[in-house]
Amino acid sequence: MVKVRAENITKIFKTLKALDNVSVTVDHGLFFCLLGPSGSGKTTLMRIIAGLETPTSGSVFFDDEDVTDLSPSERNIAMVFQFPSIYPSLNVYDNIALAIRREVKSKQDERERVRWAASLLRIEEHLNKRHHEIDFGILQRVSIAKAIVRNARVFIFDEPLSNLDTKLRESLRSEFQRIHREVGGTFIYVTHDQLEAMAIADRIGILRDGRLQQVGSPDEIYYHPVNKFVAYFIGSPTINFIDTKLKLVESKLYASVGDSHIELGEAAKFALQSRQDKLENIQLGVRPHDISISTAPVSDSIPCYVNYIESLGTVLLVELKSGSASFKCLCDAGLNVREGMQVYAVFNKEHIHVIDAETEMVII
Repeated sequence: MVKVRAENITKIFKTLKALDNVSVTVDHGLFFCLLGPSGSGKTTLMRIIAGLETPTSGSVFFDDEDVTDLSPSERNIAMVFQFPSIYPSLNVYDNIALAIRREVKSKQDERERVRWAASLLRIEEHLNKRHHEIDFGILQRVSIAKAIVRNARVFIFDEPLSNLDTKLRESLRSEFQRIHREVGGTFIYVTHDQLEAMAIADRIGILRDGRLQQVGSPDEIYYHPVNKFVAYFIGSPTINFIDTKLKLVESKLYASVGDSHIELGEAAKFALQSRQDKLENIQLGVRPHDISISTAPVSDSIPCYVNYIESLGTVLLVELKSGSASFKCLCDAGLNVREGMQVYAVFNKEHIHVIDAETEMVII
């Protein structure tokens, strides 16, 4: 286990700046996800940490050792890629064993470690099978077993589940935390899937256009995004952004939502005290989970109309409209609502984000 530190990493490919002065630290034994959309720079940063790419500027450290100019083998990393890395001529046992034959002291040691890895990935029954006898999901489990069987300093996973179907992806995703606990190593996991990152990571680093946006635990990033992009990228269904105007009335702060107003809490009022002359270029960020529907008027609710309804099984995703504002909420599938019906939306004030629409930074 090592602490991985990337300092001031910039990477330029001809005229494209793939990474722009990125610094990130992955502590000993952490399960760390690099998350971002396609083209954000996450794979480039992973390849620089692995030694597959050289940064244009900046350095990579494993603990206090500068490994920037070392090859992947000199760094002693283990990697899993999007597609299974399997030798078709060898059975599953020999594919896994091949990764450690320079490390082990005896055949007995080899057998014990291979069977441990196979047990962890639940592929013991496939050890004597070859490539053509097992499906794609099992092949990817073999690739992961080949990595975790090694005494590597860092384990790197480059979107290992992206080519699996939904059921296989969910099955293996749910096992990654257990695998990490058993192996006990420093895991760096690259993905574009925010649900995957939220489910398995201890900490997440979010990249956009080569710049690091935020690093934090899944809860920190979900409940306290630093900017509009992070708030939008994390969470399903996607967060609502509502243009608003703020006003102070008898020391209370109100935000417009379409034709109505809601009172914001004291925390929002305190955060906005220094912006008395800038209360118009503002948006509210509210997740669908934090808006509920009442069919009768309740305190501090917003009268609105049901625009459309989408069934998600046990819940409904309902788009509501109030004047020029539209937003989505989640409600129980048993709630008697229909399109065109007047209802009343109630916002959870504790989870309303106030966003500067110009800078796109979250104020609160």
